[in-house]
Amino acid sequence: MNVRLFVAVEITEEIRKKLAGLQGELKRVDADVGWVVPENLHITLKFIGTLDEEKIESVIAIIKDTAVHIKPFDLHYHGVGAFPTEKNPRVIFADVIDTDGALAKIHERLDNQFMALGVEHEDRKFSAHLTVGRIKTRRNIRRLIENLNSYQGFDFGSDRVAQVVLMKSDLLPKGPVYTKLRCVDFV
Repeated sequence: MNVRLFVAVEITEEIRKKLAGLQGELKRVDADVGWVVPENLHITLKFIGTLDEEKIESVIAIIKDTAVHIKPFDLHYHGVGAFPTEKNPRVIFADVIDTDGALAKIHERLDNQFMALGVEHEDRKFSAHLTVGRIKTRRNIRRLIENLNSYQGFDFGSDRVAQVVLMKSDLLPKGPVYTKLRCVDFV
């Protein structure tokens, strides 16, 4: 059986609540946005995609091998933005400040090692962020971006990252459901 997988960093409940507050304010604009439910907010380190369930132990072994070389580190959540540009936004995000570059290092190691399992190598540069919404249409987009820009300097907080999580993603009509399969601690 096939499963859809990704490797993520979870965020604290405090930061989750602040991001839910941001979403609440932006929802007032009535733009056509698919908002990420607060319990699903996370930082994706590596989207693996669909793999045979029998490969999960190999995936976990790769994650453990990567985690051995990483010490716990701090992240800061500050400001917001839109991908790819504010003129043509498709994704609304909160910025993740990783001064040590730990997330990019983990991503690169995972990306390189997962190729052995047939997972496609990512050509685009890794950009640490928290997706809070995906824009569906251009309805009220200008007002959305204006409201978003009022949060440019907003400080959502900081936290210490001590593990990564292998997540399973089930795509359902009401939205994705994420299930933790394994947490791997940094040492």
